[in-house]
Amino acid sequence: MDGNRWVDRRLSSLDPPANWRPDSSAALARLQRRDAPARRRWWLWATVSATAAAVCAVLLLLSTPAACANPLGCSQAAQPAPARPTPLPAAIQGAAPSTAAASARLPASVRKPGFKESGSPTAPVTCELYTDYECPHCATFYLETMPQLAAKYVETGKVRLIHRDFPLARHRYARLAARYADAAGQAGYYQTVADRLFRTQAVWSADGDIEGQVAQVVPAAAMEKVRTLLRDDPAIDNSMAADAAQARQNHVDRTPTLLCNGKNIGPDLSFSQIAAALDPLLVP
Repeated sequence: MDGNRWVDRRLSSLDPPANWRPDSSAALARLQRRDAPARRRWWLWATVSATAAAVCAVLLLLSTPAACANPLGCSQAAQPAPARPTPLPAAIQGAAPSTAAASARLPASVRKPGFKESGSPTAPVTCELYTDYECPHCATFYLETMPQLAAKYVETGKVRLIHRDFPLARHRYARLAARYADAAGQAGYYQTVADRLFRTQAVWSADGDIEGQVAQVVPAAAMEKVRTLLRDDPAIDNSMAADAAQARQNHVDRTPTLLCNGKNIGPDLSFSQIAAALDPLLVP
């Protein structure tokens, strides 16, 4: 019983006094004052986090190498795609080149396929055009600007034009496309195949079926020769290695790039800009 009375007394001491009047407004104000430092810390943390995220996004954007979104061309920070053998379609894979063929490999600096050159060899101006078959800006230049350049300067004997391969490492099928074009060139169909590859770029760059596009414009007998050259002839890779070496020497890092008498014309490669650069070189 004593224990019960003690509990009753303790409970009665917890009852509010008779004159107690609760003030909810004052209680809320005190609670807000107590929580204000915590809210300030949370707001500061959220602001710092958002600012850090924005800075990281900007740094990531600035550090990403330029790609084909560049309105002036496709670029890369490093060297062109390494000159390693490009995997061929299963239909033309076969035995490796014979020992005799390998021993006949020419130095890259010696190989200068004539099918990649146009215009008079005695023209006062020599231009080198570096392209990547998978670069959309190269396709636009080749299909829209090249005809004007050829008509006014190349076909009139004023300019000797050399087409050089510069497949960018970021383009999955660019090197294989260049190999097909060069093999077709040795079979007598270089311009035909180059034109086809640029016109159908959106198709084969999606599925890698370069041969399917080339076979539509090259006769069956010549197509067999193209397949044989791709499989057995080291001159294909020698030609591309020579172009890569020339690109390094000329500090080429984007496509398309046009050099005339050693001068880089660009980055604007509109026909009006090219003409403005070429005409002074042709003054007697």
